[in-house]
Amino acid sequence: MDQYVIATTIGWPLALVAVFVLIVCAVVLSTIFGGRAAVASERVKGDAGEQYRQMAADYETLARETRDLATSIQTELAALREKVDSIEAMMREVA
Repeated sequence: MDQYVIATTIGWPLALVAVFVLIVCAVVLSTIFGGRAAVASERVKGDAGEQYRQMAADYETLARETRDLATSIQTELAALREKVDSIEAMMREVA
């Protein structure tokens, strides 16, 4: 019985080596997974940055079109006011 107990126990040096190996494995695995997470994070940031640039370009285009349309409407309103003024002047002359 004593031989069985002695054969199943490990000494301090072997226990320290086993703990060291486990710690090294944990560090290696965390480095690998951390690297993959960093790469994935950068990919998401890159995609978000591209989406932001596209959205900003779309906004600038929309703002330019809106400004051009507002200028066009102001020009048309000025022309209509001139026509209305001339019609009112004719109506005053007739009356």
